[in-house]
Amino acid sequence: MTAPFLSPAQIRNRLILTARWVLRDHHPGTDGRCPACRTADCPVATAARDMLRAATGVELWSTATKPTAPDRDDPRQAG
Repeated sequence: MTAPFLSPAQIRNRLILTARWVLRDHHPGTDGRCPACRTADCPVATAARDMLRAATGVELWSTATKPTAPDRDDPRQAG
């Protein structure tokens, strides 16, 4: 399946899964260096963390909508 046929939620989920996969492969070892890059501060892991932070912070839709005006017929608002 290619991107034009995916919903924004599916694209977001794939980005999150990819970022997690990258972080598993570039997780620092006991010596503090990335096993793939052999650097102390792996730029690939940093980019994956930034991507994960950005993707999980986005709201694709709001499930809670607030009424624009109070409903006079609602008994909970009487009083």
